[in-house]
Amino acid sequence: MNDRELDIREKFPDQKHAIDFLAAQDSEFLALCEDYDACVDALRYWIESEEPEAETRVDEYRDLVRELEEEILQALEELEPRRLG
Repeated sequence: MNDRELDIREKFPDQKHAIDFLAAQDSEFLALCEDYDACVDALRYWIESEEPEAETRVDEYRDLVRELEEEILQALEELEPRRLG
């Protein structure tokens, strides 16, 4: 995993190794991490923005970030049984 996926590792620091492992094994999970980082970057942009639509965009990106976090956590929770099986 490259430095682009840093945000997800910071969000779930106790899952860093599992994130790295799963991203190396599962291209769909890696895409989720990349989407998460892109949304976090966009959220940061809109939080700082003075554009008229900034408030709407902040709400949209917060929702997207939350949804991606849930998907990533679900994938991480499913990892443990796969490792043991």
